[in-house]
Amino acid sequence: MLAILFSMLASDCQSPLILINLQAVFNILYGNMTAQSNMGPWADEPFPLIEIPSVKKKSDHFYLTAASEMAHAHNVLIRSLNAIIQQGPHIPISTDEQYEATDVADFLDYVRCWVKTVHHHHSVEEEFIFPEMARFSGRPGLMDEPRHQHETFQTVLKNLESYSTSTKPEQYQWTGPHGMQQIIDSFSKDLTDHLYTEIQVLLNMGDLSSEEYKKTWARAEVAAKASGNLTLLFEMVPLVLGSADKTFDGGEDFPPFPWIMPYLAKYGFAARNGTWRFSPCDFWGKPRPLAFVGASTSVTVSTDHKT
Repeated sequence: MLAILFSMLASDCQSPLILINLQAVFNILYGNMTAQSNMGPWADEPFPLIEIPSVKKKSDHFYLTAASEMAHAHNVLIRSLNAIIQQGPHIPISTDEQYEATDVADFLDYVRCWVKTVHHHHSVEEEFIFPEMARFSGRPGLMDEPRHQHETFQTVLKNLESYSTSTKPEQYQWTGPHGMQQIIDSFSKDLTDHLYTEIQVLLNMGDLSSEEYKKTWARAEVAAKASGNLTLLFEMVPLVLGSADKTFDGGEDFPPFPWIMPYLAKYGFAARNGTWRFSPCDFWGKPRPLAFVGASTSVTVSTDHKT
């Protein structure tokens, strides 16, 4: 999961100076603001976000913690995808008077970073999370369904990665036979279906030992940490921070990065990088208006999901 990759950064960053009620400060800064407040089209559509299980369900069993953490991670991916879909049609192309090559280049880079984040998220699941869950449960095929779902969209997802890296700014277009929309339409329904279904799979594990589940999750986290490298700071951390809405139900503590991480992103490894202006939130998780939107967005994908 996304948070696992960088939880190692949090382990040694506790400071005695931060002895304040961060939740109270958060409430003062953000109040009861919601993503839709006076911002028009935003990243909570067209694909709906996942309700966080722990908001409505109450249980001490670890299955609820695992499912809720994964739901937050999946919502990061959904918000970023929605931000791409909402803004892509409104970025001026080379034939438009308002065209700026840097706008297109930055947007293409945002798309590239999103694809890379999705790939890495699923790689962590397949290499660490799924095998550990199957071993712990004694059910070899326990996570086969989510794994097979990955296969339904991975190939076409790579098409978007190729488009984002090989397309020159003057070649970019949203619609048409060579447009980005057509590529996104080819996988987005399968991807988002998977993001929903996987949460339900985790919610169906309440019959397993809570303590062993927690230990298994921790072992997977340790293995996943070893797979990360600091170059991801420049691509994945800014994307996660910029799509983790802390005003969303239960989102105050996600992602579990050290308190200093948003500052390091804004003034350090993500400074002066126009890529992140396409994020739906600032690095502190505060929703903000999307940079390029119109009154409405035409999307040709089915968004008939059940949460």
